[in-house]
Amino acid sequence: MNTKLLTIFTRTPLHVGCGSSVGVIDQPVVRERHTRFPIIPGSAIKGVLADLWTENHKRTEEGKRYFGEDDCKSDAKAGAMAFGEAGLLAFPVRSAKGCFAFVTSPLCLERYKRDAGLDLPIPELQNGQTCLAGGDVTFTERNAVVLEEYRFEKTGDFPAEWSEKLCSLADDAVLNGGKNRFVLVHDEDMSFFAENACQISQHVSIDSSTGTAAEGKLFNQEEVPSETLFYAPVTELRTDVDYAPFADKMGKSPLVQFGGKGTTGIGYCSVKLV
Repeated sequence: MNTKLLTIFTRTPLHVGCGSSVGVIDQPVVRERHTRFPIIPGSAIKGVLADLWTENHKRTEEGKRYFGEDDCKSDAKAGAMAFGEAGLLAFPVRSAKGCFAFVTSPLCLERYKRDAGLDLPIPELQNGQTCLAGGDVTFTERNAVVLEEYRFEKTGDFPAEWSEKLCSLADDAVLNGGKNRFVLVHDEDMSFFAENACQISQHVSIDSSTGTAAEGKLFNQEEVPSETLFYAPVTELRTDVDYAPFADKMGKSPLVQFGGKGTTGIGYCSVKLV
């Protein structure tokens, strides 16, 4: 089996929900239970990409080969590809200098290193509220980085080999030009930002009979912000299938919509198969 990585870089806010909640947020995004990092389930990725192989509301023969068949025929076959969930690699956080920073952590880099088979060392951080950071977000006279309302002491530069690698993971001008925006923080700080620095949008349901706001239907929705970087493993399961057309089509479809609210501009992402 051969595994490649699909990188997903959000151009607009993204909402892949986990259903309604009785908490403060009515419609939260789906998250890992132990890290609280937002994720995109593999089923959501598979469903969205399968739609690229649909014509006249029916899946093409090539699409059936890659993604399986929808109808319940006795001779139906499973798809020849497996899609893992997209994990968090870098998260945008407001910065007092440089507008925003791409924040990541040793755990995020360790996961990507494992899945991509990289031979890059994982940088280490000193104890306390410290970080490794690029020059665009660093107050050099104070050797400090301010993310949201929190001050971090910069103890070194973000590794150049990692920033170059991360910048190359999507064909997107914002990510490609962000090599000096990366900040490495401790895993617990990453978890805090990923859970508390998402945006919350207010929505109201519309009464179809009147075309106006339905009474008592105000709700809020959590969204992963623009400029968030995810990656997901894509595994080729069979040796008798030609996967070149899949890679070719992905190269010609650099903008894909994931999650809900697509008609309101939510969930548009730059994607790249690497």
